[in-house]
Amino acid sequence: MQLDMFKKMLTSEDSLHILKAFVNDLLETDFKELQPKQTYHIDSYISNYEKAQQKPKIQYTEVDILATTEDGTQTTIECQIQPHDHFNSRALFYLIEAFRSSLGKKKSKNIIKDNLFSSLHPAYGINIIDFHLADAQGDALRRFRLLDEKTQQPFLGDQEEELLILCFLSLKSKNIRKNSAVYHWQTFLKTGEVAAGAPEYIKEAKQRIDFYNLGREEQKMIMKIDKAEAISNAVMSTKLNQGRREGIKEGRELEKIDFVRSMLEDGLPLETISKYSKLSIEKLEELKREQEQ
Repeated sequence: MQLDMFKKMLTSEDSLHILKAFVNDLLETDFKELQPKQTYHIDSYISNYEKAQQKPKIQYTEVDILATTEDGTQTTIECQIQPHDHFNSRALFYLIEAFRSSLGKKKSKNIIKDNLFSSLHPAYGINIIDFHLADAQGDALRRFRLLDEKTQQPFLGDQEEELLILCFLSLKSKNIRKNSAVYHWQTFLKTGEVAAGAPEYIKEAKQRIDFYNLGREEQKMIMKIDKAEAISNAVMSTKLNQGRREGIKEGRELEKIDFVRSMLEDGLPLETISKYSKLSIEKLEELKREQEQ
């Protein structure tokens, strides 16, 4: 699923109930309201594609989706297709940035005069990953929180709420409770298909991003992006295959040279070695001189 279609599914003006259900299912929360910081629009879809073509410098403070609850709690949602260096640190960084973003803001619901920290609200991070977080046998859904290591009691804020939760949903892992809402989200995000027994809001999410239900400009953008990705993948595949063929050829040449050196050490006539190795007498004499040095 293209990232902008993921944003359309969750942050369109008429998709807020889908966003709320998605977050509640993955975090096992009961948020009554969730408002994305930036709603999806076709103009932003086109703009994002054009920026990507220009290969701009990535801003490290950007997250894919940032949503705020009715009480100021912030949830970041990230899609990460491939693992990369410092991935865990990056996920934690976004979570901490969301937590500290309300520090000292006077418009905060719980602000107390001369107390900057009273403006802080909990922050929860959701990461959709297409790889195994730790190992292939691990659970597809992993949630990390601040807990007492002996009692497992959560570390709570002033309003008796958990301050930080970091959640990962792996699309690769098969270790997931079948027919749960999270299972249906995983299936949909991974394959684009929705089972008959899936919640209605996931079926609705599929309809929102179904190609034939999109506007003409969105369809053009999807075809353009898919074509660019196909070309990129084809180029990469060609390079890999070429490198693999060259590597195999080089390996075979090295094996042949080692075999020839063994025959030279055994004192076989150069003419005989040339006949079976297809190497010239001049090349064999060069190899023989190298051995004698």
